[in-house]
Amino acid sequence: MLMKDAMIYLKEHYGIDVLGDITWAHAVNSQQRLRETLNNPQIMMLEVDVILSANGEVVLGHPPALDSDLHFDAFIDSMASSQQGIKLDLKDPEVLIPCLTSLRDSGLQQPVLLNAGVVPGNDGMPPKFNTMGFFAACKKLYPQGILSPDWTNEYAPLTEKNIDDMLHFCQDFEQVTFPINARLLPFSWPYLSRLLRHDGYSLTIWDGKPVDKYLYLWLRENTDPTRVCYDCVDEVGQTLHWW
Repeated sequence: MLMKDAMIYLKEHYGIDVLGDITWAHAVNSQQRLRETLNNPQIMMLEVDVILSANGEVVLGHPPALDSDLHFDAFIDSMASSQQGIKLDLKDPEVLIPCLTSLRDSGLQQPVLLNAGVVPGNDGMPPKFNTMGFFAACKKLYPQGILSPDWTNEYAPLTEKNIDDMLHFCQDFEQVTFPINARLLPFSWPYLSRLLRHDGYSLTIWDGKPVDKYLYLWLRENTDPTRVCYDCVDEVGQTLHWW
């Protein structure tokens, strides 16, 4: 079975015209945050980070956190009552198989993006994940998911080699959405934009902080909401929207 096509699947699931119309909640990593966002009609996708706790449990949290009051399985159980989609940002290779297995057994019908830093970026950080192992596990255990492989860079813009490496690893997949931090986007764009030459490829632009007016203008002038998801807000906390 092929992995899901993000552009078609997401638009059909939400009844929207373009990917940019999807609304997001970022870092839903606690019970309180889940209560605030679950089944909220203003939110279509929940982004969560998945870690291995200090006692070896799969929980939601962002490094350097070592624990959380929200276990992954409890989160998945909660999502059974919702049509909201999920973006899983997997932070530890030890959580990959347990997460995919839980998803497979859950019977969830909504979109699930499978994200992890699996390809080296430009700041010297080697991936924690086995790159081909990530792709193979996703395809085998949860083929109804949407592939969202990431680079390991946190601060350095992407280079042409980084894009070449990603294209090499994704050559057997026709449908992929690539996550990129909004603040790195302008400096990475000369190379990153090559990904959009492939009809089944899209971008998921994210930022944990509000996008300032200058970056907002850059995004408006350079990105296409038919091919891009925007998991970020403007300076007044509103979802990005100019189309």
